[in-house]
Amino acid sequence: MIETCLNIAKSAAEKCKVKTKFNNTLKHYKKDFAIQKRLEMCTGKISIKNIPKDYTELFNNYKCGNYIVDDTGVYKVIETKEGDINTVLICSHPILITARYININENTETVVIAYTIGDKWNFISVERERIASNTKIVNLANFSIDITSDTAKDIIKYLQYILQVNSSNIPIYKAVNRLGWVNNEFVPYSDKIKCDSELNFKDIIKQLKSKGNFEVWQKHCLLLRENIYLRLVMAASFSTPLIERIGGLPFIVHLWGGTGAGKTVALNVAASVWGKPSGGLVRTLNGTSYGISETAAFMYSLPCILDELQTIKGGNTSFNQMIMTLTEGMNKTQGAASGGIRQVKQWKNCFICSGEENIVKDNSGGGSINRVISLEVQDTVIEDGNYTMNVISNNYGFAGREFISRLKEEKALMNSYRDILKELQADTDTTDKQCMAMAFLLLADSLAVKYIFKDECNLNVNDVKQFMATKSEVDIVERTYKWLCDWVAQNKNKFNDLTNDTGEVWGKVENDVATINKSVLTECLQRNNFDYGSVMRKFAERGYITRNSQGKYVHQTKVRGWK
Repeated sequence: MIETCLNIAKSAAEKCKVKTKFNNTLKHYKKDFAIQKRLEMCTGKISIKNIPKDYTELFNNYKCGNYIVDDTGVYKVIETKEGDINTVLICSHPILITARYININENTETVVIAYTIGDKWNFISVERERIASNTKIVNLANFSIDITSDTAKDIIKYLQYILQVNSSNIPIYKAVNRLGWVNNEFVPYSDKIKCDSELNFKDIIKQLKSKGNFEVWQKHCLLLRENIYLRLVMAASFSTPLIERIGGLPFIVHLWGGTGAGKTVALNVAASVWGKPSGGLVRTLNGTSYGISETAAFMYSLPCILDELQTIKGGNTSFNQMIMTLTEGMNKTQGAASGGIRQVKQWKNCFICSGEENIVKDNSGGGSINRVISLEVQDTVIEDGNYTMNVISNNYGFAGREFISRLKEEKALMNSYRDILKELQADTDTTDKQCMAMAFLLLADSLAVKYIFKDECNLNVNDVKQFMATKSEVDIVERTYKWLCDWVAQNKNKFNDLTNDTGEVWGKVENDVATINKSVLTECLQRNNFDYGSVMRKFAERGYITRNSQGKYVHQTKVRGWK
């Protein structure tokens, strides 16, 4: 119809000898019409019926400019040479930016991309540079976003455009690359500060949510908490947010014993305080030290729960290295690929571990023993593990949010901690570091009773004395001396000066004094992870060895006729 009218008008213009003027006027009209259409689109609204929950206001104010966004996808609006307007599909589903995160430590930016898979909306946060590079943006295809190397350029232009025209609509948040305390805000429960490391730790972040019924979880856990081991494991879970607030050091709570005792289920109960227990919140120790420290740095003020200690390879040395690495609270200084050094990451966690054997050995360093609360399971922790897993797998994530909310209002936190610490130091024969770690557990337990489990009595010092290492157990010198006495007794034939045995001669024992070949002694100590040089001076100070006339440790003597 329009074309017929135009042809009639063209014929009339030709008869009136104004054809050129008519064509120029028509051309300008089409151009003005196209501009008007574009302006209408710039102030128009996206046409999406399936708007995700909590995003109605943002989407209603969203501007799409030279693009059409509806439930079928994203279309680019283009003008033909003839002045007509056409649309070209660049993405087969809606894709929008719903938030911008500015990292307060690194001053870098990530954006939250919302898109659909079928009728379900998905959200991922990616670095700003990823949506600015043709090669990097194609990786979004891994998340089921419809993008190829052919459409990458168009989608980049689209995303950059909507960022610009919606700069006043898209919310901007401060962000950090970890969880936990940032001043008085706690990530992920903060509305003011967000976490921008979703892609690196998505298996953890997606578990930090609540599901089911808080009262069902609470009622079942009250029954479980009648077991002292389970209660201390839960106290460890609640204690982690206290470390940063009070200014303490990371420590380890290790639950160990035979199979079938319910240790793994107990760890899952501890995880259910914060989110879904199975999956990312309970991890195995079968990983690299770098991977574990990266996880610890990300969790920061949330417990780092590690199952199956026996998967660690390397024996006692690996145990000691792991303990010291985790409880130092920071990773090693490392070079960066681009030059200089990488940022040193820190953490303030309580580490909750389980295994079939004790993480602390007879030859463990005093520093390692000091940093571990060792819980040896004598019987069982949880009787019906299957039922408990069913309860906590369907009801979880409420207690952590409530605990943090109430903790923010706590005024006398430091005073309460100091009171508990003084009581432990006065009533137990242990070291200050053991007391510090246990004080966190007792304080966390009292706060959990106050906030969550209101019908219980607080744990006291007498309840937990048995789980604290004594000073002599921590003292590496004392443990080395006892080990040496046992070693001499175990190998008495090699110290018998009267025997005609032609085997190895290690020394002799006379009047309850053992004279030992130095080479044999140093080799044996080293093989069992004791250090000759570090203990001999202490041996002398405590009267465990006799010096020679020159004050040296080595005496010139003969055994079986040999010097």
